[in-house]
Amino acid sequence: MDDDRFSILRRLAAAAPDATLAGIYLWCWINPLGWRKTLVAELMLVMLVEFLVVHSGPFLGVLVMGEDSSVSRATRLKMLLGLGAIYLLFAGGMSAAFETWGPVLVFVWLIGAKLFAILLGRAQDGAEQTRQMALWGLSVLFYLGAVFATLLLPVPEFGVTRHGHAYGVPGEGEWVSHPQTVIAAGLLYFGALALVKLLENPAWWAKWGTAQAAQSRRSSSAASR
Repeated sequence: MDDDRFSILRRLAAAAPDATLAGIYLWCWINPLGWRKTLVAELMLVMLVEFLVVHSGPFLGVLVMGEDSSVSRATRLKMLLGLGAIYLLFAGGMSAAFETWGPVLVFVWLIGAKLFAILLGRAQDGAEQTRQMALWGLSVLFYLGAVFATLLLPVPEFGVTRHGHAYGVPGEGEWVSHPQTVIAAGLLYFGALALVKLLENPAWWAKWGTAQAAQSRRSSSAASR
């Protein structure tokens, strides 16, 4: 893998979006009404949409990064549109609940980026594919870890002292009754992603790829017995 991808400037640029979001979650946790009265609801929506993004990542990504030459570009486009339609149903449900087109627009952007990559025939080298899959695996781990940790452990309210309905959050549930939990989860999740992207180096992903290859060989050997 080209080490230039891991220069400090590139790592700072990669980490900046997640670090910015983590900062917004921290600010909201301390002063939820200081910027926007609906900020708690909007940040909860970000976490819900992120779940769709994380869940759909491997299914959509393999259509872009896959190297199977037997699958035509037209077939990959149809598969992507089919999967995208399924996930868009969930995004549409979120949009209806929160009375905003935000989730649909975000997911349409995601699908559009994948479509553009397929139309261009853009392929990533093996090392970059390994890196992307490793980052996806970590995002799943961080998301689940952040959500379960904030649901199972006591989370201080700080400035988020009201019921979710007071901040414009619809529905019912733990995140609605105790909205500080989703704010804390967002801070942990995006903060962890930013830290990994800031500190990452090629050795991490090389080791991950070696471990995955070894696991695949063991699985294949066990299946052939």
